[in-house]
Amino acid sequence: MNRMVFARIEQRTVQGAVVDVLRDAIISGVLEPGERLTESAIAQQMAVSRAPLREALRQLEQEGLVERIPNRGCFVTQFSEHDVVEVFTLRATLESMAIRLAIPNLTADDFIALRTLIDQSEQAVRLHDLDALTDKDMEFHEYICRKAGHGRLLKAWYTHSAQCRMLLNSRFRTMSDYTPETVVRDHGQILDALQHGDADAAIALTEQISQRVQKECIEIVKRRRQAATSKNASSTISPSKGAQPVAAERW
Repeated sequence: MNRMVFARIEQRTVQGAVVDVLRDAIISGVLEPGERLTESAIAQQMAVSRAPLREALRQLEQEGLVERIPNRGCFVTQFSEHDVVEVFTLRATLESMAIRLAIPNLTADDFIALRTLIDQSEQAVRLHDLDALTDKDMEFHEYICRKAGHGRLLKAWYTHSAQCRMLLNSRFRTMSDYTPETVVRDHGQILDALQHGDADAAIALTEQISQRVQKECIEIVKRRRQAATSKNASSTISPSKGAQPVAAERW
């Protein structure tokens, strides 16, 4: 009897676990933008073989969290300012379409579910739990996308969501003047528009929020570029420290 199916299931499980661990480390900032992902070191730390690790890295590359540079290896994705613009304009486009399609499908139970997500976001703010706040932020928009009843739109949103989450987490972590309460306020206003069946108002709010977040993330990119430039200058002056050049034009 051919028992290879059990080995395949186990292998897929290992690969999925590796993907989840690496994705969480990248999105949370444990692995920083531009950091090299050395297969041998990661495989040793996780106690896995190289095969599922390579497949995991390929999947993360498709999600936009990892970039493979010829003759150099795999690195955590660094975003340029143009990348940030693309991420948030695409997000606004997808979510605006989702709002228009979702409104006829929304019920009283859906409004309760969305209000619950807002309440959970408010609790995350009180607890200063920025990871939970990011989760609830994304879940709010995901809920609306799912109610659109458009499978390809939802798939595109999921494919795009990892990069959004990575940028949002970085924004929460690095902007000292950022007030996380704005997430609660923004979502409350969107929910109010949805309850009134006002697609135009909900879309306008979504686009305004996206533009604001885009500007904030571009500011983070600029700060990182300045820090990278300073690091490059320092490593040029003191090469004995073994510092590696950082691509100054990207985050």
